[in-house]
Amino acid sequence: MVKRMVYAKRRRRPAAGALTALAGAAALLAASVLGPAAAEAGEVSHRVTKQLCAECHDTSRALAAKPYQHRPVELGKCTACHNPHASRHAGLLSEEGGRLCFNCHEQDEGFKGAVLHAPYASGRCLECHEAHVSDNAGLLKVAGGKGCYLCHKRDEIVAGANVHPEVKKDHCTACHNPHSSDNVGLLTADRNSVCARCHYKDGAPVIPCPYEVAGTDCLGCHSPHSSDRRAILRASLHDPFEKKDCAACHSGADGGEVRPGIAVCLKCHEKVMEGFNKLASHLMPAPGGGNACSNCHNPHGSDRMALLRDKESRICYRCHSDARQFVADSLYVHPDLEKCTECHASHGSNEPFLMARGAETCSSSRCHATQGTFTHPIGEDVIDPRSGGAMDCNTCHNPMGSPEETILRDEKDRGLCIQCHQV
Repeated sequence: MVKRMVYAKRRRRPAAGALTALAGAAALLAASVLGPAAAEAGEVSHRVTKQLCAECHDTSRALAAKPYQHRPVELGKCTACHNPHASRHAGLLSEEGGRLCFNCHEQDEGFKGAVLHAPYASGRCLECHEAHVSDNAGLLKVAGGKGCYLCHKRDEIVAGANVHPEVKKDHCTACHNPHSSDNVGLLTADRNSVCARCHYKDGAPVIPCPYEVAGTDCLGCHSPHSSDRRAILRASLHDPFEKKDCAACHSGADGGEVRPGIAVCLKCHEKVMEGFNKLASHLMPAPGGGNACSNCHNPHGSDRMALLRDKESRICYRCHSDARQFVADSLYVHPDLEKCTECHASHGSNEPFLMARGAETCSSSRCHATQGTFTHPIGEDVIDPRSGGAMDCNTCHNPMGSPEETILRDEKDRGLCIQCHQV
């Protein structure tokens, strides 16, 4: 259903006599504030602009009561942001939303990173900042990291019994840049460098560690926010790591060398090889010839099941960027696309596209077992004339996304049918 757009009724253009009267009133107002000479010369300075605005907008007392003022407010430059006569935007703003702010702030330090905070990327500056004055530095609506919790749920971040000291103080910007960064997670530096600012002094760990940690990833073992484990260790730990049996995976005098290849993993996880030996194998080489299992799994600890390095979809999209773009461009998408293994086998499959259960992936899942009815025959005895393969749900539906409703591969009234049924 398309919503009707309701437009405000435009006022009639005032008659010439009304315009003359309005101009006369403006001249009288300017003369009373500026003095006759300046008014006759048409001069309106920033100093008196504020006075002119205050004739109607008597907010000076409220503005002065706040310790932090936006620079244009402090200088009385109301017209830096507002058009005094007319505007297409609410509040007589000269431009809309963040575009107005970016006229001055886009070149500021901290705004040039490749990774953008969502409100900043979409120009929603006023979700975090006040436009005129504030009780908080940076014109923040809420002081410090407490403002972050307007979107990011604090209860989840501090759910563990042991909370990182900076998190406990709601000091989010100790590690994160609120606008942009060149580092994942809007970190102010790479992950280890952020940790080292506090945890390393004079080249040595502040808290001695029994392991060789040089060159490792701090977040491979520790949660950055909170945990029920001591030392804020990850919720799920690899069994050898938890037992301090480093030699199970590492070699060398100091245990700093990782045993090459996936053989070290298969000593314990031998069933995984069954998947890798299937027709469609997901065994991919690791960067630099390292352990392929570590492409997806963290060898020490994780807050996710199966020691995954990240959310499922983010891990997959690192390689399958084309799928991510396809989903982003689709008008209709399949639900639960964040959990790729709902449909795909993670290690290997004898089916195309690593489908977990072949043609029955859709009907045998907990999603479509009882969903609706269909009359078109499918199965091994029904052959797709285009491919010569058996017809299944994916013959007509694209499970990733589509411009058509019910994620059909073409429009339902004719285009989809004539791909097979020539008329």
